[in-house]
Amino acid sequence: MGVYRDVGHVVARVMSIETIDGTKKAGWQSRYQSGFPESCPTGGGLSAHERLTQDSMTRAALHRELPELAWRLLVARYSINDIEVAQAIHWLVPRVVCPGHHLFKMKCVTAWAIPRRLGPAFYQLHTWDADGTPERTLRRWRQETKRWLEDQLDAAFRAATPLLESRGLIESSAA
Repeated sequence: MGVYRDVGHVVARVMSIETIDGTKKAGWQSRYQSGFPESCPTGGGLSAHERLTQDSMTRAALHRELPELAWRLLVARYSINDIEVAQAIHWLVPRVVCPGHHLFKMKCVTAWAIPRRLGPAFYQLHTWDADGTPERTLRRWRQETKRWLEDQLDAAFRAATPLLESRGLIESSAA
């Protein structure tokens, strides 16, 4: 069975599963390695199809066994599927612990989940409030909300670790 380096590696692979294809690559593509090399260059002896199947099964197990909040946070932050991310954000907004109103929560969670893009005024803090709340208060709200989201995300990773270790999918527990 293929083995992942750590929980971050698992999340990166299962949240980007849609980019993995089973098509035959040209010779140079099969030799090209971008970014951090896999610890097992052949994927633990698995074919590309078997690796995709493993990633899909791992994703399904995490979705099924993680608490809903943990799963939605992972999807909102790491998924490459825009529709899935939007659904996760929509689910998170009413549940996020934040002293701000709905508009503020919606924009804050969205800004946390989606990397900052150049140009959009969406990320400007003064657009997150229509009530004339002082900017200092908005900054405090943003900091509290971001801290809560990050704490919950850390808890999601901690919750995923024993699930993956019990299946022997994390490198450290495979030996």
